[in-house]
Amino acid sequence: MTERSIPFSELLAGYGTTTIGEGMAIESVFALLKVRAEDGRAEWSVRSGGSALTLEELLGVLDGLTTSLRERLTRAWKGSLRPDPPAATTSDQRPPGPIPFSELLAGLETLGVADEHLIESVFAVIKARRVDGVPVWYVRSAEMRLSSEELLGALEGYAATVRQDLAASWRW
Repeated sequence: MTERSIPFSELLAGYGTTTIGEGMAIESVFALLKVRAEDGRAEWSVRSGGSALTLEELLGVLDGLTTSLRERLTRAWKGSLRPDPPAATTSDQRPPGPIPFSELLAGLETLGVADEHLIESVFAVIKARRVDGVPVWYVRSAEMRLSSEELLGALEGYAATVRQDLAASWRW
């Protein structure tokens, strides 16, 4: 694939994840991709699709994610990290089931990655809307699992870029 506009379903064909809630309409997505170059170097790439997030909204989401990861790592270092409790389900709710990313993100466009890169890991942040219009955020991943430290470093790097773009947009 070259860096041209393509459906997310084509970019992430063959990658699986878990569903989001029923009745959710996906509004936008940004995916952090860890790619491997032909020479073996690991690189990071961000792809987005759907309705564009404002820089302020994107920075807020990144800040929330990095704060959550930092807190989780701190609890783990202190030895106070408890496993996440299982998600509560009712007869109307089923736990998330497997789904191909291509199905989950059907209809959304993004940029492809250069042909010489192989996607090694996908970490996607999805903004959806419930039927009552309330926005809901989901995080989904696929393939090689990223450590919390690696994910935190990558997200903080992306947040720094967004912060710089936002700062450059201000007119004093």
